Amino acid sequence: MKTPVFPGLPKKNDALFIYGARQPLPFVYSYEQEKTEIVYGPACNPENEIYLRRCLENSIPVEKRRGGGGTVMLSPGVIVTLIVGTRNGKTPVQIFKHIHKSMILLLDELGIDTVEQKGISDLAIDNRKILGSSLYLGSNPQLYYYQSSLMVQSDSSLMLRYLKHPPKEPDYRKNRSHDNFCTTIRQQGFLMNIDCILSLFNKKLASLLY
Repeated sequence: MKTPVFPGLPKKNDALFIYGARQPLPFVYSYEQEKTEIVYGPACNPENEIYLRRCLENSIPVEKRRGGGGTVMLSPGVIVTLIVGTRNGKTPVQIFKHIHKSMILLLDELGIDTVEQKGISDLAIDNRKILGSSLYLGSNPQLYYYQSSLMVQSDSSLMLRYLKHPPKEPDYRKNRSHDNFCTTIRQQGFLMNIDCILSLFNKKLASLLY
């Protein structure tokens, strides 16, 4: 497979995507997010969406990513990166549905059996977000690159400190604050540890994406 060419300056996980594009596809790599950081997309205005001074004062990294979606706070949980293959005319909505259907099946296998897709690119439990994702549609070559954050044991109250209310939100959010809109697997009563989720995703997710 041709090494992908990404325009502009390097962004979060570019190196991982370049590596993955040269492997047999679909490529799946899930890893543990250990530190708190803020990540925003190309359409986001950091001044309007992030409390930048607070991040600076508390040494919270702020990074830019490729792909759509809003500004997010990453904290203890699971990051999933995927390169499934060529787009073949698929729309972003179709791509998200395909990926998230497979992820829901694996979470159900772990006993986390109340997860559903919400909005365009979220997963939720009881109408509260546990996963947000973004998609970058590459053109050289025409691959699509997906990344998401699954909140396992995050401190969602930190979102109020570092993130402003987003200028755009999915319909199901209904203007709720970050801590009322987002939740974690642990907060929902599932005592699954991060290693179990990582192991299952890295072992089985690629096979479900064919």
